[in-house]
Amino acid sequence: MSILKYERRTPKTMQEMYDYLIDSKKTDTSHIFGIGINPMYAVTEMKFVQHLYRAYDIYHPYIQVIFCFDQGTTLSLPQIKDICIAIGYCLIDDERQVLGAIHYKETDKVHCHYMINYVGIHGMLYRQEYSIYHYYRRVNEILVAFGLTTLPVYEAA
Repeated sequence: MSILKYERRTPKTMQEMYDYLIDSKKTDTSHIFGIGINPMYAVTEMKFVQHLYRAYDIYHPYIQVIFCFDQGTTLSLPQIKDICIAIGYCLIDDERQVLGAIHYKETDKVHCHYMINYVGIHGMLYRQEYSIYHYYRRVNEILVAFGLTTLPVYEAA
């Protein structure tokens, strides 16, 4: 089963998380992508937006989301990248900066890490308008489009 996980309490600084995401032991540059940013300058560009809106003292400057493919997936790396980029776009309903990195080396579960700037380019904070279930449903639409198993969604009635 595929997994979508929000990691809110990652103790790493933005630079430490960036270094972890782009680690050459886990991925390569062709499997790192940016939405609204240049992936090579992700930290600088995200911090610029935070300073622009005077949000440089927020508790945690980014949200980490991890999407894990089913174990033993037979998709090609270009297909996986297309899916990961599509999921990256559906995790943001506003103009927000996202760094994505597909970790496929030395792992039995191919997965993608997303570092999402907590502050959007218009000053909004992440998830001010939508519940987590909204994002799960949107990711499921992408998974269905690619013929993959959907995420379980347990929403309170």
